Amino acid sequence: MTFSYSHLTFYKLIISGLLTAVNCYNVKSSTLVQDVFTAAKVFALLIIIFTGFVWLGMGHTEYLNDTMANTKYSLGYLSEAFYTGVFSYAGWNYLNFMTEELIEPEKNLPRAIMISMPLVTGIYLLANFAYFAVLTPSEILASDAVAVVSGYNRLLL
Repeated sequence: MTFSYSHLTFYKLIISGLLTAVNCYNVKSSTLVQDVFTAAKVFALLIIIFTGFVWLGMGHTEYLNDTMANTKYSLGYLSEAFYTGVFSYAGWNYLNFMTEELIEPEKNLPRAIMISMPLVTGIYLLANFAYFAVLTPSEILASDAVAVVSGYNRLLL
Protein backbone atom coordinates (compact mmCIF):
# COMPACT_ATOMS: atom_id res chain seq x y z
CA MET A 1 0.00 0.00 0.00
CA THR A 2 1.46 3.33 -1.03
CA PHE A 3 0.58 6.63 0.56
CA SER A 4 0.08 9.78 -1.41
CA TYR A 5 1.02 13.20 -0.16
CA SER A 6 -2.61 13.93 0.74
CA HIS A 7 -2.79 10.76 2.86
CA LEU A 8 0.31 11.76 4.79
CA THR A 9 -1.05 15.27 5.34
CA PHE A 10 -4.30 13.80 6.61
CA TYR A 11 -2.45 11.54 9.07
CA LYS A 12 -0.32 14.46 10.25
CA LEU A 13 -3.44 16.48 10.96
CA ILE A 14 -5.06 13.59 12.84
CA ILE A 15 -1.97 12.99 14.97
CA SER A 16 -1.55 16.71 15.66
CA GLY A 17 -5.20 16.94 16.70
CA LEU A 18 -4.90 13.89 18.93
CA LEU A 19 -1.78 15.24 20.65
CA THR A 20 -3.44 18.64 21.10
CA ALA A 21 -6.48 16.97 22.67
CA VAL A 22 -4.26 14.99 25.07
CA ASN A 23 -2.43 18.19 26.02
CA CYS A 24 -5.68 20.06 26.61
CA TYR A 25 -7.17 17.21 28.61
CA ASN A 26 -4.50 16.85 31.24
CA VAL A 27 -0.89 17.93 31.80
CA LYS A 28 -0.02 14.56 33.32
CA SER A 29 -1.31 12.76 30.23
CA SER A 30 0.74 14.95 27.92
CA THR A 31 3.79 14.41 30.14
CA LEU A 32 3.29 10.66 29.87
CA VAL A 33 3.03 10.86 26.07
CA GLN A 34 6.16 13.01 25.93
CA ASP A 35 8.03 10.59 28.21
CA VAL A 36 7.06 7.62 26.04
CA PHE A 37 8.20 9.38 22.85
CA THR A 38 11.44 10.49 24.50
CA ALA A 39 12.16 6.98 25.74
CA ALA A 40 11.48 5.58 22.25
CA LYS A 41 13.83 8.14 20.68
CA VAL A 42 16.61 7.43 23.18
CA PHE A 43 16.11 3.68 22.71
CA ALA A 44 16.41 4.07 18.92
CA LEU A 45 19.57 6.15 19.34
CA LEU A 46 21.05 3.52 21.68
CA ILE A 47 20.36 0.84 19.05
CA ILE A 48 22.17 2.98 16.47
CA ILE A 49 25.11 3.49 18.85
CA PHE A 50 25.24 -0.23 19.70
CA THR A 51 25.13 -1.16 16.01
CA GLY A 52 27.99 1.22 15.24
CA PHE A 53 30.19 -0.23 17.97
CA VAL A 54 29.36 -3.80 16.94
CA TRP A 55 30.29 -2.86 13.36
CA LEU A 56 33.60 -1.48 14.62
CA GLY A 57 34.11 -4.56 16.79
CA MET A 58 33.82 -6.71 13.68
CA GLY A 59 36.90 -4.90 12.34
CA HIS A 60 35.20 -2.49 9.94
CA THR A 61 37.18 0.69 10.53
CA GLU A 62 37.67 1.65 6.89
CA TYR A 63 35.08 4.45 6.97
CA LEU A 64 36.81 6.25 9.85
CA ASN A 65 40.02 6.96 7.92
CA ASP A 66 39.05 10.17 6.14
CA THR A 67 35.75 11.21 7.67
CA MET A 68 36.54 14.91 7.43
CA ALA A 69 38.04 14.89 3.94
CA ASN A 70 36.76 17.73 1.75
CA THR A 71 35.38 19.57 4.78
CA LYS A 72 34.77 23.26 4.19
CA TYR A 73 35.88 25.50 7.06
CA SER A 74 34.61 28.87 5.88
CA LEU A 75 32.68 31.00 8.34
CA GLY A 76 29.41 30.57 6.47
CA TYR A 77 29.57 26.76 6.53
CA LEU A 78 30.61 26.68 10.19
CA SER A 79 27.76 29.06 11.11
CA GLU A 80 25.26 26.88 9.27
CA ALA A 81 26.57 23.76 11.03
CA PHE A 82 26.25 25.37 14.47
CA TYR A 83 22.82 26.78 13.65
CA THR A 84 21.43 23.40 12.57
CA GLY A 85 23.03 21.75 15.59
CA VAL A 86 21.21 24.12 17.93
CA PHE A 87 17.92 22.38 17.14
CA SER A 88 19.27 19.02 18.33
CA TYR A 89 20.53 20.35 21.64
CA ALA A 90 17.94 23.07 22.36
CA GLY A 91 15.71 21.03 24.66
CA TRP A 92 17.30 22.52 27.79
CA ASN A 93 15.81 25.88 26.84
CA TYR A 94 12.27 24.53 27.20
CA LEU A 95 12.90 23.61 30.82
CA ASN A 96 12.57 27.27 31.72
CA PHE A 97 8.96 27.30 30.55
CA MET A 98 7.92 24.66 33.08
CA THR A 99 9.25 26.22 36.26
CA GLU A 100 5.70 26.82 37.51
CA GLU A 101 4.95 23.11 37.26
CA LEU A 102 8.16 21.89 38.90
CA ILE A 103 8.37 20.91 42.53
CA GLU A 104 11.23 22.89 44.11
CA PRO A 105 12.31 24.54 40.84
CA GLU A 106 15.32 26.24 42.43
CA LYS A 107 16.78 22.78 43.09
CA ASN A 108 15.30 20.65 40.31
CA LEU A 109 15.72 22.99 37.32
CA PRO A 110 19.53 23.26 37.61
CA ARG A 111 19.67 19.52 38.29
CA ALA A 112 17.64 18.81 35.15
CA ILE A 113 19.88 21.04 33.05
CA MET A 114 23.10 19.60 34.49
CA ILE A 115 21.93 16.03 33.86
CA SER A 116 20.20 16.46 30.50
CA MET A 117 22.77 18.60 28.68
CA PRO A 118 25.73 16.20 29.00
CA LEU A 119 23.47 13.19 28.50
CA VAL A 120 21.90 14.49 25.28
CA THR A 121 25.24 15.77 24.00
CA GLY A 122 26.90 12.42 24.68
CA ILE A 123 24.12 10.40 23.05
CA TYR A 124 24.19 12.55 19.91
CA LEU A 125 27.99 12.51 19.70
CA LEU A 126 28.02 8.71 20.00
CA ALA A 127 25.22 8.41 17.42
CA ASN A 128 27.16 10.59 14.99
CA PHE A 129 30.28 8.52 15.62
CA ALA A 130 28.22 5.40 14.84
CA TYR A 131 27.03 6.99 11.59
CA PHE A 132 30.61 7.70 10.59
CA ALA A 133 31.56 4.13 11.50
CA VAL A 134 28.97 2.46 9.27
CA LEU A 135 28.57 4.94 6.39
CA THR A 136 30.92 6.66 3.99
CA PRO A 137 30.93 10.46 4.00
CA SER A 138 29.27 10.47 0.57
CA GLU A 139 26.44 8.23 1.86
CA ILE A 140 25.91 10.60 4.80
CA LEU A 141 25.84 13.67 2.55
CA ALA A 142 23.47 12.03 0.05
CA SER A 143 20.97 10.94 2.69
CA ASP A 144 17.99 12.86 4.01
CA ALA A 145 17.67 10.39 6.90
CA VAL A 146 21.07 9.08 7.97
CA ALA A 147 19.66 6.83 10.69
CA VAL A 148 17.42 5.05 8.20
CA VAL A 149 20.27 4.53 5.73
CA SER A 150 22.66 3.27 8.42
CA GLY A 151 20.05 0.90 9.81
CA TYR A 152 19.12 -0.37 6.38
CA ASN A 153 22.73 -0.82 5.27
CA ARG A 154 24.00 -2.52 8.41
CA LEU A 155 21.03 -4.14 10.16
CA LEU A 156 19.05 -5.45 7.21
CA LEU A 157 21.80 -6.31 4.72
